[in-house]
Amino acid sequence: MSYYPPVGYSFAVGFFDTSLSSPSSILVNANQDHNFKEVSGLTSDISVTPYAEGGVLDFQHPLPSPPKHSNISLKRGLMTASPLSIWVQEAVEEFKISPKDLLITLLGPQGIPIVAWHIMHAYPVKWDISGFNAMENSLVVETIELVCRKHRRIPV
Repeated sequence: MSYYPPVGYSFAVGFFDTSLSSPSSILVNANQDHNFKEVSGLTSDISVTPYAEGGVLDFQHPLPSPPKHSNISLKRGLMTASPLSIWVQEAVEEFKISPKDLLITLLGPQGIPIVAWHIMHAYPVKWDISGFNAMENSLVVETIELVCRKHRRIPV
């Protein structure tokens, strides 16, 4: 049996309230408001703190620190007056922070989930609108950057 790595062009993003107990209680939302052209930032890393051993000057023990999770970046065509845009606007412009959880699901060829990531306690920290140019015929793209408490991979 041959293994083919999954392609990254078919995915879904769902938002849900942090008061829900688990991401299994949500269906991936196919709402127009959650259609993104790009998702990035699913990065976790463990930094290492060197600890010198007493009496041995040329040796250090590398001790792991708690994992750090990068910001999640979502890109899509600009939506006007959508619930997600209102949530981002309230956070960035009015400083009304209401964290949400996300479920990012990578889909296979028939739209069947292959793997998912549960993003916990996320809220917007940056909202970027692409530039306007009268000489180009291009879509206006909004980029939403979210900070999160942590994220974890969920096998499907």
